[in-house]
Amino acid sequence: MTPFSYLDHVSNAASVSAFREDTDVESLMSAETVTENESLIDFATFARENPKRLMQLLSGLRIEFRELFIEYYILGKSQSFLAKTHAMIQTRIWQTLRIIEQAIGARIVLGNTITTKTLQPILQSAGLDATPYGSLAVMIQMYARNQSYSWVADRVGAPTPAIRKLFRPAIKTLLASKDLKQAAVGCYLRAVTHQASLTSNGLSERCLARLKYIREMHFDAPSLNDSALISYGAVEKLQNVPWNMFEVSSDHRVLKILPTISKSVKQLFGKQPGQVFAPVDQNGDLKLGYILARTVGPISARRLTTIRGVSEMSARYDGDGVLTSVVEVPATEVLPLIAAHSTQNARNNLRIGEYVCVLSGEAKGYCGVLKQGGVVQIEFPSQRRFIVYAENGSLRRIGGRAARNNFWGVIGLE
Repeated sequence: MTPFSYLDHVSNAASVSAFREDTDVESLMSAETVTENESLIDFATFARENPKRLMQLLSGLRIEFRELFIEYYILGKSQSFLAKTHAMIQTRIWQTLRIIEQAIGARIVLGNTITTKTLQPILQSAGLDATPYGSLAVMIQMYARNQSYSWVADRVGAPTPAIRKLFRPAIKTLLASKDLKQAAVGCYLRAVTHQASLTSNGLSERCLARLKYIREMHFDAPSLNDSALISYGAVEKLQNVPWNMFEVSSDHRVLKILPTISKSVKQLFGKQPGQVFAPVDQNGDLKLGYILARTVGPISARRLTTIRGVSEMSARYDGDGVLTSVVEVPATEVLPLIAAHSTQNARNNLRIGEYVCVLSGEAKGYCGVLKQGGVVQIEFPSQRRFIVYAENGSLRRIGGRAARNNFWGVIGLE
C-alpha cells in the first residue's frame, strides 16, 4: 500500500464528500464547515499530531494570519476574545478564519510552494490565464512577492486599477468552480489579496490603523493559589475538623466551578465557617481527583452538591441505598497538602528573564518573558505585545526547545 499522511487523508475525504454533495465551494476548501466532516477536519488535532507539517503550511501565510490561526486553534481562544484583541467585530474574525482555512487547504492541494508553473496550467484550464497584459499566473506571483498592485501594473504595462479588475472576477470564478485545483487557486488568491492596499504596498490604511490600535494590550493573571483554597468565616475554629470529598461531573471543568463556589459560600455555609480546597494541574484537572470541603457537620458540607457540576459527596450506603456514613479525610492529611500547593506554585520560584506560560486570566495559554514585579511580556511576530500582570501561582516555567518569540510555546519547534 502507498503510505499517505493524515493531512492528505482528511483533505481528500472532506473534499470528495463536499464535491459529491454539490455543496458550496467554500465548504470544499474549508471542510470544517461541512457538518458531516467536522470530526475529520480538526486543526487542533493537526497541531498535536503533526505540528511540524502544520507549521510548514502556516509559514506560507502572512504574519497576521499565522497569529490568528495559532491563537484560535492551538491556544483555543474564543472568537469574542480575538475580536477584542484584534480590533474586529466577531463576524469579521469568523470570516478571516475561514479565509485562513481555505488558504491552508489550497496549500494542501497545490503544495506548500506555489509557483507560476503550478498556477498556469490550472488557470489555462479555467480559461483565465490569457489577459490583455499577459499571463494571469505571472501577475499573481508577482503580486504575491511584492504585495503591490501598482508594482505589478508597472511591470506589465497596465493601469493599476486594471490589475485589481483582473484579480477580483478571477477569484469569484475560481471559487465557484467544481474543479478542486481551480477552487484551490481561488482560495490562494483570495488570501493573498485580503485587506490589501489598493494604492500602495502591503495592507490597507484601515488595516494598518487597526494593527496600530492593538499594538500593546494589558491583562491580569489572578492567583491560582487563592482559587484553590476558598475560606469563609472564622476558619480557625476548623483546625481539627475532617474534610469531605466531592466528585465533579465529567461534563464540567473545575476551573469553571470554583468561581461559582466562591460566590456562593454564604449560601452554602450560612453562619458556620467553611473551607473548600481544589488544587488543579496545568491542564485544569483536579490534582487530588476530588474537591475537598469542610464545615461544622457533614450535612452542611453536603450543600456543595447544589452547585452545578458538583455531582456527589463521597459516602457509604447500605444494601438499600441508604446513606450510612460519609467519607472523611483527616485535617492532619489535608493541611500539609495546602501548604505544599502554595509553596510549589509561588511565583518567587521563577527567575527574571525566564520563559513562562500564563495559567489564568484572559491571557491564559500565552507565553512570554518574565520581567520584574511579576510582569510577563508577550511578543508577537507582527510586533503586537501583551503585558500581563501576574500574581502568585499564575505562571509556569516553559521547558524544552522554546524560542522566546513563540507566544504559543514549544509546539512545532522540533
